[in-house]
Amino acid sequence: MTVDEQLAFLRKGTTEIIREEDLRAKLEKSAKTSKPLRVKLGADPTAPDIHLGHTVVIRKLRAFQELGHTAIFLIGDFTGLIGDPSGKSATRPQLNREEINANAETYKKQIFKLLDPEKTEIRFNSEWMDKLGSAGFVRLASHVTVKQILERDDFAKRVNEEKPVALHELMKQAEIALYRNKRRQRSAFDDIAAAPMIAQGSAIQPTTPVEMQNRTS
Repeated sequence: MTVDEQLAFLRKGTTEIIREEDLRAKLEKSAKTSKPLRVKLGADPTAPDIHLGHTVVIRKLRAFQELGHTAIFLIGDFTGLIGDPSGKSATRPQLNREEINANAETYKKQIFKLLDPEKTEIRFNSEWMDKLGSAGFVRLASHVTVKQILERDDFAKRVNEEKPVALHELMKQAEIALYRNKRRQRSAFDDIAAAPMIAQGSAIQPTTPVEMQNRTS
């Protein structure tokens, strides 16, 4: 397919492609170099099953695969251990390693009902997060202020309602904020982040979402 044909195919079922010109540039580079794009979707294994909302974006990953690109399904096993507070009105329960591993196995089985196993990589964020150590987390936290974190609607609401916010939740948000600030740097991990569902369709976000630290090939 030409780049225009690929874009037309990827627009199906979407309400918006966030910065379509960026996606076009990546598709053009892929065509020129004959190197498939690496398209990532992350999910935390906090429940035994992938929920219905995930399937919208997973189907879009399948669309990229049908165009010859590689899908990366990133399982947030490390995030599950500490409890990701994103968008939550209360501290999320922390799971143990056995629960996370069991959920992750279920996720792997379920996504292959939609994705092509031959064009899918399964990765875990513990691959690099486990290597940070306590000193690494402190360095991460030094780049973000408490004020910046509390500007988030979910945290601000909890503080205003005098609900507890645990220190580990702030540390997790410091890590996320730092990685987002590094989007401009080239990631060896992926080319495109599949964004959450918007309205009745899905959104495609072609900006690099994170820079992995200490990634091994």
